[in-house]
Amino acid sequence: MTPRKQTDTLNQNIIPMKDNTEMEVMLLGRIMTYTKEYYDNHSIINRDIFSDPLNRKIYGVVSDRLDKGEVVDMVVLSSLVKDSMADYRIAECYAKDFSHYNTEHLVLYLSQEEKKVRLRKLIDLTSNKINKNEDLFSILDFIESELKPISEVRGSDIPDIKKQLKVLHDDIRRRMDSDDMIGLPTGFQSVDKFTGGWQETDFIVIGGASSMGKTSLGLSFCYNCAKAGIPAAVFSYEMGDTQLLQRLVSLESEVNNRYIMKGTLESNELSRVDRAIGKLEGTSLFIDECKDSSLRYLLNKIRQYVITKDVKFFLVDYLQLVKATGASREQEVAVVARELKNIAKELNVTIVALSQLSRGVERRDGCRPSLSDLRESGEIEQAADIVMLVYRPEYYGIMTDDAGQPTEGLVDLIFAKGRNIGTGTLPLRFKKEYTKFSDPQDYEEKFITAQPTDSF
Repeated sequence: MTPRKQTDTLNQNIIPMKDNTEMEVMLLGRIMTYTKEYYDNHSIINRDIFSDPLNRKIYGVVSDRLDKGEVVDMVVLSSLVKDSMADYRIAECYAKDFSHYNTEHLVLYLSQEEKKVRLRKLIDLTSNKINKNEDLFSILDFIESELKPISEVRGSDIPDIKKQLKVLHDDIRRRMDSDDMIGLPTGFQSVDKFTGGWQETDFIVIGGASSMGKTSLGLSFCYNCAKAGIPAAVFSYEMGDTQLLQRLVSLESEVNNRYIMKGTLESNELSRVDRAIGKLEGTSLFIDECKDSSLRYLLNKIRQYVITKDVKFFLVDYLQLVKATGASREQEVAVVARELKNIAKELNVTIVALSQLSRGVERRDGCRPSLSDLRESGEIEQAADIVMLVYRPEYYGIMTDDAGQPTEGLVDLIFAKGRNIGTGTLPLRFKKEYTKFSDPQDYEEKFITAQPTDSF
């Protein structure tokens, strides 16, 4: 086979990654300020993940000293790096507060970006060889050789059953001590009791026909997390950030949403609105009015929020407005659902996505929704850990239930799928004028009839 020239390898002329310099500085700041983070993540940090030459140089000096057990400080680094821009960059790493960033997430993100760059370079080099009519087997040998460092699995990534069992044991003990609350709070006693709270890695779908209140319910879940001190983010593709914030203010203040929108408030209502705004300001809630509907943009933004803001709970409003590649709309939505589940698992976060229902539900007697009503359902049901369907009989003119009880303000939250929790129906109350959901006063009694089934 024809020997390869040195200039044909991926280590040559690597194209710098765009917009990653800031994250590289975050990572440097973490390991320089909190040296334990370096030792904890040493096995997964690779010098090549630093695309910026100066950042790579600084990391080389830092890692060399830490590997020798030597002290890392600003003066020593500046003297060792020997670069005209080094003093400013090192000062930046030490001056900023990186305490709320996650080192492991930063490393994993930058590692993925570095591999993408190498793959693009490999494609270009391979194309050049093909255009030059080089020997086919030589090209294949080249590809195989260059793919090895890209696809290699580090030893630390190999599962350790002892560690896995320890995690399970600790989790079981935590559940025993938690009084049924083992996940992120939903803000509703009945839902918390039914689910145990939202779990890390869960992908949850809330389905509902138009005007059922699924956006308000999703916002409530998100806001309740933020009020509990858990960073949460909303990705809105349909409504503007002002509209969503207005709904949250109405929910919190219990002032009619229309009055807030029109500005026709009494003095006492204005005071309540002001207090509600103050509460919202004190939470770690992020409302992102998405200008880009692509799936790639959404996934990158999720990673960004996890890395920079430690967000644990995400709401996507709504699933069908996210664009991906696919031969049909159903396949496109299926790709979005699978990728949202994958990234929830990858980053250990909870993702809730709203979904429209098909028109078929409105032609059914009673208009009660089922799993099959999910629009472009495809693999949504398969990807989701939990599927909840929102049903307000009052909306369809059904004013009493089968027992003759009034349905005004009543909402059935139907758990149509519940991986690990089963299925069932929970009653909630909905005050449309405040876009506010709440537990019914007699939820304990009603919950008895809504215990999860054994189906998974």
